[in-house]
Amino acid sequence: MENNNVHLLVKYYPMASFIASIVGPKCEVVVHDISNPERSIVHIENGHISGRKVGDGSTDLVLKILKGGAYHEQQFISNYKGKGSLGQTFRSSTYFIKNESGVLVGMMCLNIDVTHLDTAAQWIQDLLEGGGAFPPSPKVLESGAVEKPVSEYLQGNMDDLLEHMIETVMSRTAVSPERLSAQEKMELIKEFNDEGVFLLKGGVVQVAKACNMSEPTVYRYLQKVKD
Repeated sequence: MENNNVHLLVKYYPMASFIASIVGPKCEVVVHDISNPERSIVHIENGHISGRKVGDGSTDLVLKILKGGAYHEQQFISNYKGKGSLGQTFRSSTYFIKNESGVLVGMMCLNIDVTHLDTAAQWIQDLLEGGGAFPPSPKVLESGAVEKPVSEYLQGNMDDLLEHMIETVMSRTAVSPERLSAQEKMELIKEFNDEGVFLLKGGVVQVAKACNMSEPTVYRYLQKVKD
């Protein structure tokens, strides 16, 4: 990463500490360097909450943001739901860190553990007959399309993240991999690409296994969806 961008990210470290000290030990604050998605965490406060540390990688949402380009028109996204590897619930927000030229160089993410509060809120909402524990999510990834809920899976192991992302996409497909038509395979590869799966090392290999395709076939479809 360019030296100027490194200095820019470092300026956010005290801010991360400041926010964590105000909100308390249930608030995790992470600074990501997007130049290396597989080792993007360069600073973290209260990492015990998600079990992550400096040197760990991006989340599924970070990868999806990099592919979708929401940061071009927005400065941040806020109040979306995060999920921890141990089943925790987080209220999360992400600020886009840009250099003087407006180029995205990093992100600062806040993840507040609201697992117990979420359970209590749901209980209250059930009593009141309706409502949800979280406010409507903003439009972040698909301009002009039907707004989709924003969520994030917080963990630091890239193998686990890759497995989680592939399982999530595959769960939306009713047809087994062996019965997919050529067009359905193309659409599936496009969805994997849009989710940022191929930004991770080993993405093509694991997708090929999950979809019962050869690696050259995945590369061929990937080239077509990029054209």
